[in-house]
Amino acid sequence: MTTEFPHLYPSASRIAALSAEERILRIRADRWVSYPRAEAALAKLETLLSFPERARMPNLLLVGESGMGKTMIIEKFTRDHPSSFDDTTGRLHMPVVAVQMVSGPDETRFYRRILAAIGAPEPPRATLAVLESLALRLLTELRPHMLVIDEIHSLQAGTIREQARFLNMLRFLGNELRVPLVCVGTAQARNALRTDDQLVRRFEAFALPPWQDGADFTGLISTLMRSLPLRRESEIDEKALSRMIKVTGGITSGIFSIMSQLAIAAIESGEERILSRDILGGDRLQAVLGEPV
Repeated sequence: MTTEFPHLYPSASRIAALSAEERILRIRADRWVSYPRAEAALAKLETLLSFPERARMPNLLLVGESGMGKTMIIEKFTRDHPSSFDDTTGRLHMPVVAVQMVSGPDETRFYRRILAAIGAPEPPRATLAVLESLALRLLTELRPHMLVIDEIHSLQAGTIREQARFLNMLRFLGNELRVPLVCVGTAQARNALRTDDQLVRRFEAFALPPWQDGADFTGLISTLMRSLPLRRESEIDEKALSRMIKVTGGITSGIFSIMSQLAIAAIESGEERILSRDILGGDRLQAVLGEPV
C-alpha cells in the first residue's frame, strides 16, 4: 500500500494529511518516541514486573538529569500495564502503582499520595498508623507487582533522621507487599538512598545520560523526523546535530522542544521541512530559543 508521505511513519503520515492547525496541536501534545536507551529501561522494568515473589525483592533506581525522559518512561510503562477488573473475584488488579514523591520525607503525606494513586478515599483526620494500615490493606487487595516512586531526590529536603525514617518505611512496604521498588530521580537520588544501607544494596542503578554525538543520537533525530507530520522530508546534517547537542546540553526535553518548535515553524511558513540551516544559527532556532533570562 502506497502512502502520500513515504518519509514518515504510517501514523505520522495520516496526521500529515490534516490541516495545519490540527497538525500543530498534535505536535504540541505529549507523545511517546522510542529510542534504544528508553527501550532498555522498559525492558528492565518488564523483568522486575515478572520477577517471582521472594523475601527480598530486587529494586531499580532510574536516574538521570531533569528532562532526560524518566517520567515519560514510567508513564509509558504504566500505560502498557493498565488496571483490570476480575469479574470472577470482583476485585480490581493494579499491576503498577506509581506515586510522585512529596516535597520532603513525610510518611503521612506519602501514604495519602498512595491512597490517591489507587483511587481510595482518605479517611478524615486519619493518623499515620491508620493511613499505613489502610494503604497496606488496599494494596494487598490490588495485588500490585511494582511500586514506583518518582522524584525520589526530594528526600534530601529533610534531615538525615527524616530521610532514614522515610527509607525505612519504603523498605517496610517492599517487604510487606513483596514487590520491587522503582525509584526515579536525579543524580542526588543516589545520595538519598545511601542513608539506608540495607535498602540501597537491593537497588540496581540504570542511568539515562545526556546525549552525545554518535549513532544513537542520529537514530533519535531520524525517529523524530519520521514522527513529525511535515509534508516534505527534513534534512539535518552532522554539523547541525552537534549544534543541537551543544545548545541543549544533550537533554532530551530540550531536543524534543527544539524539533517540535522548528516543525511548527516549518508548517506555519509553508516550508514543511526542517533543514540544517534552521539549527545552525538561523532565525528559526533563535526564535525557538528566545532571549536569555
